[in-house]
Amino acid sequence: MKQFLTPDALWPYQENAQWKLHATSPVPGVDLFDYRVELMAKQVRVLFGRVPERLEDFVYASQSSQAEAMKFFIEMFRSQKWRRTGIIWWNILDGWPQFSDAVVDYYFRKKRAYHAIRRSQSPICLILREPEDGIQEVVACNDTRDEVELTFEVQDIHSGEVLLTGAERAAADSVTVLGAIQHDDELQRMPRLRWCGQTTAGWNYYLSGKPPFDLEWYRDAMTRLEDAQAATD
Repeated sequence: MKQFLTPDALWPYQENAQWKLHATSPVPGVDLFDYRVELMAKQVRVLFGRVPERLEDFVYASQSSQAEAMKFFIEMFRSQKWRRTGIIWWNILDGWPQFSDAVVDYYFRKKRAYHAIRRSQSPICLILREPEDGIQEVVACNDTRDEVELTFEVQDIHSGEVLLTGAERAAADSVTVLGAIQHDDELQRMPRLRWCGQTTAGWNYYLSGKPPFDLEWYRDAMTRLEDAQAATD
């Protein structure tokens, strides 16, 4: 943002002519999408209950909102193979410096959504399906042509409680149900899924409970996830 906005136009976003310009087409009067600025703020309000007062927090919250949305749709579709067998998403890269839903900006910097998508689309990925009647199935999405033996664990990232553990075979080119955990809409928590096999290892998570989520709670959970993963690498 500091590369395409003047210093005095960085913040706040409301009634900001430069924000509006860079949320639209580079050709004035063509393809006006300046509603995207307030739409971005609205999406932050939905997920986190408020719009942060600091620009740095708004950047984190808006990128997290995008990442969670794309992660949700990709994993929902993957977990329902063969009922649903593909999803097309865009856009990948911005064509000029702007506010957009691209996952890589004009300067080739990867947004949070890029890393979420890469993890959710890994050839073998453990996913928590959407809850039904207070139960969430844990499934192994295996898009490879080989059956894979996995050991896995589902753990609450804050309390450390192990919610599910086991060893199963993930069928080739299929979705395999590994087990299930209890779900409570009123309980906000972040289960972490970890797995390893002879040719694969990875991690994922699920944002559980009804929004809005406290932004600092969410940031702390993500930091714990990333720190825990870094410790095992």
